Amino acid sequence: MGRFICLILIYPFKVDFMDRIQVNLKLEPSLVREVERLVEEGRFSSKTEAFTEALRLLIRSYKAEELRKRIDRIREGTERMPSATEALAEMHEEEDRL
Repeated sequence: MGRFICLILIYPFKVDFMDRIQVNLKLEPSLVREVERLVEEGRFSSKTEAFTEALRLLIRSYKAEELRKRIDRIREGTERMPSATEALAEMHEEEDRL
């Protein structure tokens, strides 16, 4: 009978490979070379990690831009309103007149 070895790896952190979806991309060779250089320099452990981080940063950038636009729309809507300082000063002036 043949012998076999059962190897059990215990990770100190949760590894869930089912949370990943494989996506095939066609990229410019120069972009891939730059990412490979970053991996070789040790900035990332793999090309997958590098591309994942790049996509996270891109999405974060878009979300930040959306938030800035929302804040600007809110500001535009409140510019005609007196500031809290002005409103408080007017209230004090009215109280002083009484």
